[in-house]
Amino acid sequence: MLPADEGRRPAARSTPGGDAADTDAERRRSGTRTRARDRIMDRATRAYPPSEALNQVRGLENLILFIDDDLRETALSMQKIEGYLVSALGLLESPKLSRDQVQTIASDTEVLDHVDQLVETLESLRRRLARLASSLR
Repeated sequence: MLPADEGRRPAARSTPGGDAADTDAERRRSGTRTRARDRIMDRATRAYPPSEALNQVRGLENLILFIDDDLRETALSMQKIEGYLVSALGLLESPKLSRDQVQTIASDTEVLDHVDQLVETLESLRRRLARLASSLR
């Protein structure tokens, strides 16, 4: 969970003829995940049905595993960058702001490492998706 998500619950959606609690319970039972990050992370631990187009091409299993890995690494880098942004926002929204607090956030170079990793994983993801595209008919 991201720092921005702490203390928040997703808004319940109601459907005609049913209440929001029934809808949430049904969604959890079905295994349907709505957040992209959850779905990306789930691909490492849950079975998922391959698309019809992927079923028609043989020898893509390893490439799909690498694509899944790139997706996860990219999502993790984005999560860490978002954590930095949330920290900076928290400073701006703080009732008391000190020079030391701002300097600590401003001098954090770790976020730049996460940006570099994000660029690398996106480049790898794009390259692998291009290989996948060339394999499809």
